[in-house]
Amino acid sequence: MERSQPVAVRNLLVSDVHLGCKHSRPSEFLEFLRRFRPDSLYLVGDFIDGWKFNSGWYWSPDCDRVIAHLLELAASGTRIRYVPGNHDAFLRNPAFGAALADPLSRIEVAEEFVMDTYDGWRFLVTHGDRFDFFETQAQWASKGIGGFYDACLSVNWWVHRAVLAGHRNPYGACAFLKDRVKRFVRFVSRFETKIMSHARGNACHGVVCGHIHTPGIVADKSVWYCNTGDWVENCTGLAEFDDGSIRLIRRYDADVVLRLPPRSDRDAADPSPANRESPARPRELVA
Repeated sequence: MERSQPVAVRNLLVSDVHLGCKHSRPSEFLEFLRRFRPDSLYLVGDFIDGWKFNSGWYWSPDCDRVIAHLLELAASGTRIRYVPGNHDAFLRNPAFGAALADPLSRIEVAEEFVMDTYDGWRFLVTHGDRFDFFETQAQWASKGIGGFYDACLSVNWWVHRAVLAGHRNPYGACAFLKDRVKRFVRFVSRFETKIMSHARGNACHGVVCGHIHTPGIVADKSVWYCNTGDWVENCTGLAEFDDGSIRLIRRYDADVVLRLPPRSDRDAADPSPANRESPARPRELVA
């Protein structure tokens, strides 16, 4: 079947693909990537699961196809920016980036970037692990929970295959479980509060992050918060279209659309939930 033409977008943002983990979804992720032709692509951390290097490393042909597609995008003019996370923290070492051979050297690597939207709004793009208490103060606990969660993912996959084959998401039960765990993490870490404060401190109107595998768009009175989700349980990503709207694209749920007010109104603008579409009634965008 002939593949439809990719949709041109200003910015495409994804995180927590976890290539190298057996529970990653490279085939679905590649299908998502091929839907778009972005001016800029942001890989917002944990794209490679470096925690699996010593045990549990799984690299499929689909992983190779994902890398090949990224190189094709870079060769065709897409600007690719990579923000390391806690699972690919080895990329934070400048020596590693300097050792990358062309064409991988075309990929920009930094702790965080600033993304300017169509109307000139500034969004800080960062993975988010630096605002997680367990990652900064007790990473041993984070890795222990991660091992337990991998086992839960395996059980979930087998149960889905044997009993729940009609359910669309093979990791739906684990997505629910992880959401509850991450709510506790956010409570302890004050994750969203700290990361939005960090964005304000960098003169940004919003923040895009990943890390907690909980996709969403929320806001307080001064800062927009967008979480890209992941490509293990949720299969989600963010795209800014040419009209300036930002869509949280969700494989298993209705999309969420954030329509930013014109930049000229920024002094009076209130980034409240009233400015975003209801998940139950996403507004269709014209490609």
